[in-house]
Amino acid sequence: MSFKVWIGNVAVECETVADAIELAKSADGIAVATTRPAGAKPFEAPSGVSRWTEKRAGDFFKHIEGSQKKLIDALLENNEGRTDEQLRRLLSLDDGRALGGVMAGATKNAKKVGADPKDLFVKKRVLINGKKQREYFLSDAFKTAASQVQR
Repeated sequence: MSFKVWIGNVAVECETVADAIELAKSADGIAVATTRPAGAKPFEAPSGVSRWTEKRAGDFFKHIEGSQKKLIDALLENNEGRTDEQLRRLLSLDDGRALGGVMAGATKNAKKVGADPKDLFVKKRVLINGKKQREYFLSDAFKTAASQVQR
């Protein structure tokens, strides 16, 4: 079995763990690229696993304020979700682009605390009174983590 150590954009294979550790120590101080090397895949949590923890949810609530806080609180209070129209009215927003901005800000704050920003909101298309609408929910993983936080 070989072990791979990345030094900058170069992968070096070692025969033993000790060799890999020694190589990593000797590479200390070598400039390392800030981007992922070509061919290296980003880490993705296995399906059904979330990065939301009680600590991350607590940190997330410290980062959000104003419209973002109102949005998250409204979705936490309503398990059945809210339509885009209801959320725009609640937040006094003129159109869907403004709502998208609030949601984008919340997902950026999720990323800041180390959570997967894709694991915050769930969006469904629904037909209400013959009119196509979007309905928004919070992910179950986020709701579980948020329920353990004193806000």
